Amino acid sequence: MKIHELPSQDMETPTNEALKRAEELVREIEEAAPTSLSADSVKKLRNVVAESFAQAEFSEEQRVNAWRLSYRLWNTSVDIVNNLEVDQELTEDHAELRQIASDLLAIAGAIGNTRSSFVRIAMFFYKTGCAWHKIKKYLKASACFERAFELCFKQEGSGSQSSDTTEQVEFYFDLSLARARAAWELGGQTLACSLLGRARGLLPTVPTDRRVELAEQYLQFGKSLLLKDDTGSQAESVRYMETGLDVCSEALSISQLDDVDRTNLERLKQRLLRNLTAGQLQNENYESALRCVDALRLTTDQTSTSYFALRALAKLGRHEEAERELFTLVDHAGERVDLYISALEIVIQECSRIDAVEKAFFILLEQFGPNKEQLPAKVLEKLLRQEPSGDPSCIKRVELALKIACDEKILTALMAENEGLMLGDKRQQSSQKQREFVHALLWTSGSEHFQAKMYKNSIRLFEASMLYVVRDSEGCMLEAKSLRVLCLCHIALSQFERAAEVLDAAEKVDPCIATIFLKFKMGLQSRNETDACKQIERMLKCPDFEPEFLNLACHEAIACKSITVAVSALCSILSLYTSERILATGEVVVLRNLILLLIQEKNRRSDILKYFKYAQKRLHDVGCEKFFGAGSNGEREVKWFSGAAWNEAMECGSEQNWKSCAEFFAISSNFYSQLPKSLGSLQFVQTALLLCVSALLTAVDVKESEVIHIATNYLDKCQKAGARGTGGPAGLWDQDRRKL
Repeated sequence: MKIHELPSQDMETPTNEALKRAEELVREIEEAAPTSLSADSVKKLRNVVAESFAQAEFSEEQRVNAWRLSYRLWNTSVDIVNNLEVDQELTEDHAELRQIASDLLAIAGAIGNTRSSFVRIAMFFYKTGCAWHKIKKYLKASACFERAFELCFKQEGSGSQSSDTTEQVEFYFDLSLARARAAWELGGQTLACSLLGRARGLLPTVPTDRRVELAEQYLQFGKSLLLKDDTGSQAESVRYMETGLDVCSEALSISQLDDVDRTNLERLKQRLLRNLTAGQLQNENYESALRCVDALRLTTDQTSTSYFALRALAKLGRHEEAERELFTLVDHAGERVDLYISALEIVIQECSRIDAVEKAFFILLEQFGPNKEQLPAKVLEKLLRQEPSGDPSCIKRVELALKIACDEKILTALMAENEGLMLGDKRQQSSQKQREFVHALLWTSGSEHFQAKMYKNSIRLFEASMLYVVRDSEGCMLEAKSLRVLCLCHIALSQFERAAEVLDAAEKVDPCIATIFLKFKMGLQSRNETDACKQIERMLKCPDFEPEFLNLACHEAIACKSITVAVSALCSILSLYTSERILATGEVVVLRNLILLLIQEKNRRSDILKYFKYAQKRLHDVGCEKFFGAGSNGEREVKWFSGAAWNEAMECGSEQNWKSCAEFFAISSNFYSQLPKSLGSLQFVQTALLLCVSALLTAVDVKESEVIHIATNYLDKCQKAGARGTGGPAGLWDQDRRKL
């Protein structure tokens, strides 16, 4: 459109002043362009247009001047954008410059109120909206497209039929699509759908190639809905893609299509059909998906077609047909390994046809090799994903996983650096990553089978995992760890000889306390208590010894009802306290547990007495509070030891073992004396001492002089306790001493 020069008027008006100020700012922007754009100049120009022109009335001459300024501003913005570097992006200032040019035209109004002027203003707003959309300012873009629509309605209401030109109809078509995209980004799906329908109504009057754009837009909206999690959006996606497919089919039915347009439409139709098939599968419309597959095969038979058919058939329970589709898929010389892995997973999970999976996998292995996108590792992951069970399909999966893991070709490829082969850095990193992943998979599955008590499978999986261990310092640790868990499996199966062989191998690779502990455990399981006690002694000499291993050994021995071994473990723990080693468990607790275990054993009276005496000695060495503990806990321990010694004394008395009886009563009185002073505690001390003396007097295997000396001492203690308890005379005790 040409803007003719009109003679200017000399009379100054507010509109003229505003135009002059705007022209100065436009000139500043033009001078800085195209290398730079001042944000301050853009802001000032925006203020002038928003404030000075808001209530302005334009004469025809002023309107033409405003149009001229708008065009200059627009052309400057185009020059600035064209001068941007390749890596530079459009900024908000660039888009704002176009917005000002469009607003200036809208404020000034159409020249002569012609239809072409309204359309030109609408085009400015459309292109400005596209600029906002490009920098993801969708709200501003939507406002521009809405303004363009309003201007188009004004033009349509003028009553002239000359507006129905091809250029204008194409503009309406573009505007509908652009506004639909902006509305979609803002969440207005209903409005977007309505606008696409409006654009579809214009198809008979636009060139055929524009149908591709509309069908493409339906496809894009459908795909974005398909990616959402909610079922409503996924169902709606099918409707969009079906509409796009209808648009394509209508266009292909036109006889005057040239070869280029027909080719583009055919390709788009295939894309729509593939995405529609995916949508039907997502919505669990499996029969509809198969109909889409049939339609796809009429045009082209790509790799994805067989994949879609496989998914639908597997879900419909047509497993034989699904298996045939698997091999049809494998026969395609495609490069998408992930698609083949997904197909194998479907057959594993849905069809349980492990023989077919095996055959297909080794065909793919031959085709791609072991290092292509970690093919073996990913298939192993699919096979070993299910929890261990005795189900035949689960057993078959483990068998196939072991066959893949132990395949020579895969092992050679993944362990190539150990064979001295020269690999590129990327290939070596990929090989190492896959090797570690396979090892972790097999190890984890072996652990799961162990927990499920499927020890034979567990052994095979752990042995397979060892094939992927590199023999370096870190690998040696992994190998020893694997050998130790293998030992546990063999112990669980009572294969003690094999377990011993495995442990010897582990000790050669990594001599540590964990290996010795397993030897201890094996001794327990095989009822070889002598060997188990020997391993406890070895643990104490290990450089990496921790007292917790002895605690664990004691628990294991008790669980196996091997009291002798448990006692040995507790005795070893007890020996650590005299070395001033800080232990988590208190010494008194260990002694109590040790005495309890000895009480359960027959003919261990001498050992029980030995450790009661040891407790008495430690009490004397470290003091009551440090040995027994403070507060109510310490008091409970004192009562337990004094009561236990009393009970043992009574047992000895019933057996007429008077010497031991006297010793136990003496020990009991000593422990009772540690209780807080009260009448009851003092009476217990007295009673224990009197019973001790009685036992001594009854004993026949003690010298009389020794008896008199010991008894006198105990009676002295008894006398002092009685005096503290009653506060009365001690004459009675003197008479007893004279009788002695």
